[in-house]
Amino acid sequence: MNLRAGLAVTAARVAGAASRTLGRGGGTALPGLLAERIDPNLLTHLAAQLPRGAIVVTGTNGKTTTSHMLARILRCAGLEPLRNGSGSNLARGVATSLAARSDPVGRLATSPGTVGLFETDEAAFAQVVPAVRPRVVAVTNLFRDQLDRYGEVDTVAAIWRAALARIAPDGRSSTPPATLVLNADDPTVAALGGAFGAHGQDATALYFGIDAPTPGLPGGVEHASDAKTCPGCGARLDYTLAFYGHLGHYSCANGHRRPTPTVAATRVEPHGFDGTDLTLRTAEGDLTLRLPLPGVYNVYNALAAAAAALAVAVPLTAVKEGLEGFTAAFGRLERIGVGDKAVFLILAKNPVGMNEALRTLFGDGAPKHVLMALNDLDADGRDVSWIWDADFEHAAGRVVSLVVSGRRAEDLALRLKYAGVVDTPPPHVPDHGRALDAALQNVPSGATLYCVLTYTAMLALRQVLTQRGHTAPYWDE
Repeated sequence: MNLRAGLAVTAARVAGAASRTLGRGGGTALPGLLAERIDPNLLTHLAAQLPRGAIVVTGTNGKTTTSHMLARILRCAGLEPLRNGSGSNLARGVATSLAARSDPVGRLATSPGTVGLFETDEAAFAQVVPAVRPRVVAVTNLFRDQLDRYGEVDTVAAIWRAALARIAPDGRSSTPPATLVLNADDPTVAALGGAFGAHGQDATALYFGIDAPTPGLPGGVEHASDAKTCPGCGARLDYTLAFYGHLGHYSCANGHRRPTPTVAATRVEPHGFDGTDLTLRTAEGDLTLRLPLPGVYNVYNALAAAAAALAVAVPLTAVKEGLEGFTAAFGRLERIGVGDKAVFLILAKNPVGMNEALRTLFGDGAPKHVLMALNDLDADGRDVSWIWDADFEHAAGRVVSLVVSGRRAEDLALRLKYAGVVDTPPPHVPDHGRALDAALQNVPSGATLYCVLTYTAMLALRQVLTQRGHTAPYWDE
């Protein structure tokens, strides 16, 4: 019994219920913020009660999709993931998810199969990891994103290294060693394993990556790459194979090279929006499956989820069942029916993410009806100059109709004009609801509108669709 924790939990639960009742949102962050003000140690107190410990997932792109994939895999294995499934990924969001499952005296309601599964923001990682002390930490990738919030990629990597150093057992602790699940194809992420071990921490690094040559391009990396020098020695990195951004097979002149992944995609066969056929190599054997999502970036998400699941001894059968039965996380290639039409929501919030979204969307060469929206709120990053580093040229000649929206619609319209997507400035409608209506007018019955959106634009457009009865709120899993 912990009366202070109980008071914090009670306040959080009341705040969450009030937020939902008053229609002010899902109560996914404010309850945790209030609870932490009452008991700053609440997160540690509640996380320590998880019978199977916790898994933390972070990274620039893909952490929400990876977490959703992993949750499904864990359920297929008979486990009960307790998670911040709404995507509220600051420490307050993690605290909210735990408080919602606790009683007025600070006891977490669990079953023998309960395992924490927490997606965390790149910067919040430093607060969440030492408090939760996870048994597995999965890192998807590290790209330049929201420089006004995070700084450069080297700054984020340093924050991660410092946080990981704080969860190592000290020799007197009964806490088991952590397992780091790292992207072998991302030089900065892969280097976390070596840095962790070099300082004497007792941890295991389990790497994932792509060993199939088919989805990549031999030699070099695209101009939006964020890792061009070796994180170990500073020498120039040479690539024999690049998949997207700076992810690929690399080495430097001083002998540092991509680690061999334990979980690897040895076959990748894309089938457009119908999905991707995969063969995975693991220490427990090979696994063949159909991932119902397009894009090389979703192959990486699936690899991260599979590797994290195997790190907690989930059987291969559950990995296959979980990935094959997966449905898209909210706003991440999510399909929503609107009458006799369909709306695809595609989140793209930084140069590399936008490039992959556009490459996936227009890779089949078929013209599309498109709505694009660009916002510059705090959760997006105030600086939108990154759109000039994204290759909107992928859309040139492949757009049937186009509407642009958001607070920075005019900036986006100008970028699309310079990319050759349009000859004259496209209609720009800052209001997301009106923009959706304008775009849907261009879409014939039975066709699809593809919406490429930054983060807050995605949430706003999805809220419009929710208010109109086309989908459930994103916080309802």
